[in-house]
Amino acid sequence: MDKPYRLPQVRAGQMLCWIALVLLGLNMMGCSLLLKSQSPELPAVSPESNMKEQQEIERMQKLLVEKEAEKEAQQQEIERLQKILVEKEAQIRVQQARQQDQAKTLQETSSQAVHAQVKLRRLATRPAAASTIAEAEVAMENLKSSPFTESEQVVQSQAQRLLSAAAASYAEDNHVAAMEYAAYARGLIDMIKNNRAFKTSDSRRVTTPFEVPIPLRAATNSNLRQNPALSAAVLSVAKKDSLMTAEAYQGDWLRIQTADGQSGWVLNTLVEAQVGK
Repeated sequence: MDKPYRLPQVRAGQMLCWIALVLLGLNMMGCSLLLKSQSPELPAVSPESNMKEQQEIERMQKLLVEKEAEKEAQQQEIERLQKILVEKEAQIRVQQARQQDQAKTLQETSSQAVHAQVKLRRLATRPAAASTIAEAEVAMENLKSSPFTESEQVVQSQAQRLLSAAAASYAEDNHVAAMEYAAYARGLIDMIKNNRAFKTSDSRRVTTPFEVPIPLRAATNSNLRQNPALSAAVLSVAKKDSLMTAEAYQGDWLRIQTADGQSGWVLNTLVEAQVGK
């Protein structure tokens, strides 16, 4: 009784399985199509965009190269300035050593000047006085081979004044005074000569002591400065006609000592030779 009904039941179950599989396949196909329709499409990259990006990369690389070059140039400049600083410090040390030597030389010269004055007096014979005056006059004539500057003219006129005083003293048979005046004149003549040798390079000028200190007087109220420069500090003011002695020179400046013992620098245009009592 049961057998005629089993076969249709089995076939009905198979049909249901097939229907389920078909529905499942359709469902999966629909999901796939839905996902495909919803996924955004990536835009295509154009050649122009690629070119712009490449140009931007090249520009950035060029900037980096320029920055590196600028950094290297700055480093070279720093090294150059450091080298200059070292050289300047060395020059300062040399200058300081030179100034110390000059100070020592001035001290030695001051004592030598005393001996020179004594020697002049001991040698103050008529022939010696005549020879000293003649040597100073020859030196003066040699200076005239070149035109005088305004500053040189002032010093030359003082030297000529001393030479005239030497000749007058010689005529009066005052051989001591004649030799002293001639020695003072020779000191001023040598000052002009030496300054001409160094006029093209002020940095090479050094303080040069006079072989014989020269007696002077202030032609006007004159500032006594700490160093041979208009920018140097003013130590005091030498009143007009006050007496002083020139011990050395540097360029147009005279290192003098006043009657009351003060030392400093004055311009040679502010003083004049002391002649007579």
